[in-house]
Amino acid sequence: MRAIYFDLDGTLLRTEASIVETIADALERVAGESPDAWLAAYNEGFLERFPSCEPAPYRGGVERLRDETDFDGGVEETVATLLDAEIAAAEPAPGAAETLAELAADYRVGVLTNGLPAWQRAKLAAAGLAEPVDAVVTSYEAGAHKPAAAPFDLAEQRLPAAEYGLVGDADDDVDGAETAGWAAVRYEGGSFGDVPRGLGWR
Repeated sequence: MRAIYFDLDGTLLRTEASIVETIADALERVAGESPDAWLAAYNEGFLERFPSCEPAPYRGGVERLRDETDFDGGVEETVATLLDAEIAAAEPAPGAAETLAELAADYRVGVLTNGLPAWQRAKLAAAGLAEPVDAVVTSYEAGAHKPAAAPFDLAEQRLPAAEYGLVGDADDDVDGAETAGWAAVRYEGGSFGDVPRGLGWR
């Protein structure tokens, strides 16, 4: 059997808000405001950890925010609100649920996404897309982000298959998949269409 993985953010899920707007929304929920200095401090703390898959990047962002500004929101409350804001900002791409359900009848279906396991799984579930998915593989579990080989290697371990394909919206998705020997199709928005045909499988 073949396996088809989908990227999550920008592919199965879409959002009109930017990352900065989503963070600002969370800070406003907690503290009633989101000045630029707060956003900058949070981003610095987050980016110290996320690119290298260091633990707890969201917590790192909030801790930096508290250390360097007058923000006094609780760490746990703010981290939870950041997740809530990400979930609220995202919605399924057109036809995503139907596409996953149809493919699951003939293929193993997975999600391969850069991010933290609990966060990405929560977003997938909140969007109502989790049921047809056989495996969710995150870059944090692999110890590296796409396009590195590690996430693709872990994805193959999680879903043994004769061949693999990936649907993603970014160069890191397509380049990483092709380097791993997978078929790949770039998602350009709208409906997913005939995914197996796009992968060259029929």
